[in-house]
Amino acid sequence: MRSIDKLIIGSFTVFFIFAISIDYINSVATVNEEIINENTSKWIWPPQFVLKLFYWWCENVDPILLHNDYLVKYLTFLSPFMFAPFYLIATYAIYNEKQWIRMPMIIFSLILFFDLNYFFYQAVFGTEKAKNLLFFILGYGYYQIFPLILIYRFWPKNVFKNKSDRRKKN
Repeated sequence: MRSIDKLIIGSFTVFFIFAISIDYINSVATVNEEIINENTSKWIWPPQFVLKLFYWWCENVDPILLHNDYLVKYLTFLSPFMFAPFYLIATYAIYNEKQWIRMPMIIFSLILFFDLNYFFYQAVFGTEKAKNLLFFILGYGYYQIFPLILIYRFWPKNVFKNKSDRRKKN
């Protein structure tokens, strides 16, 4: 297994944990209502320490998550219910060197990249700007770089060669 594959599997593991814990909060919370402790204190999942971490992050870095508008809910809904299963499938495929994962990985990369673009736009230009842009970039920046790593790793290497070069090999 290549070093880049280990990095990807490790990233998918961390992303999976965030998807089923932090992102799950916005996915199941009521739309257009502020997510407050009184509404989530009786939740069984995620654990209370995760909710406290979520509140800290929202109060100090990314306030848009607390208000959970329709687009935020939709985008965060993708994480636990679409991305999390994909992380498991992709990890299996990478570990077992399955080639069928190439195209789904590129599609996933594009979805993830543009999904996070909305949050970056809101953090810089939106009505609820990030309270601490440095922490915001440290927290979300890798989500903008990671899709580029995936495309680099899974893009077919001979796509741009002309047909005459391919014929010479055969």
